[in-house]
Amino acid sequence: MRLLPVALMSLLLSACVSSGQQQAAPVPPANLGSSQAAAGAAAATPTPTYTRRVTAIEGGRYRLPDGSTVAAEPGGGFRLSNGVMVSPDGTGGIILPNGARCVPDGAGGYLCP
Repeated sequence: MRLLPVALMSLLLSACVSSGQQQAAPVPPANLGSSQAAAGAAAATPTPTYTRRVTAIEGGRYRLPDGSTVAAEPGGGFRLSNGVMVSPDGTGGIILPNGARCVPDGAGGYLCP
């Protein structure tokens, strides 16, 4: 008589216990439309807004957006007052410590987002 309730409880509890397997993340549907839809999506990538300028000044120095000046490094880029290096990106721009890319402004300085 006690076997039936024990069996039912075991069955109910086993349904509540996790199997230990990770559930798969949902996969977005494939693009079933034309290839023009994919091209339009790529064109919708926002262009960064450049709101800050690093200005080249005489003597191999740069004026930063906060008004401070730093010396240019021989290999390109410059070192900030806190010692962090702002490196050239190989295409004429620089990469800021936060990963943002500044583009050349045509006058020896840079436009930064």
